Amino acid sequence: MAVPYDRRVIWGTHVIPQEAIVREEGVTTYKLDATVAKRFGGKGSVDITEDQVIDNWTSMASLGQQWELFDELWNTSTAHWGTDAGEVAVNDSLSVIRSGSTAIKFLYIKNLGSEECQLALEGDEPDILIPAGAAVAMRTTSTVTAATVKVATASSTTTIEYVIAI
Repeated sequence: MAVPYDRRVIWGTHVIPQEAIVREEGVTTYKLDATVAKRFGGKGSVDITEDQVIDNWTSMASLGQQWELFDELWNTSTAHWGTDAGEVAVNDSLSVIRSGSTAIKFLYIKNLGSEECQLALEGDEPDILIPAGAAVAMRTTSTVTAATVKVATASSTTTIEYVIAI
């Protein structure tokens, strides 16, 4: 069985501030916002531990993600990622997503629902509000652990997907 050494997460963002223009025909088009007048973006990478301790470090859980289920000829295996949606329900109570006291190196959370989501990195006060359909990705400090990252909604229920890598 091959061991997955030297794992890392690579991510990027691209933001284009736009302003709407309603044409004579009633058609709305968009152009680069003249006030901002530039695009924003960035790329990053972070080395993560080759052994994530537990298999639920990502919400996209499936039999296909577990290394121990593959043999040396993984590319000829009939196992596949699966049809799991990768969604986790979140309610109005701040809850830990992943257990563990090891420092988190990378955190990604996307709000798939229609309700605003609250993210607390340390303690019980929300640090970041994640609107419906939005996502947040970051490298974190050594004081942020899986046991301190909590997610909730203001009311009702929503769903999220996540990656919490140590």
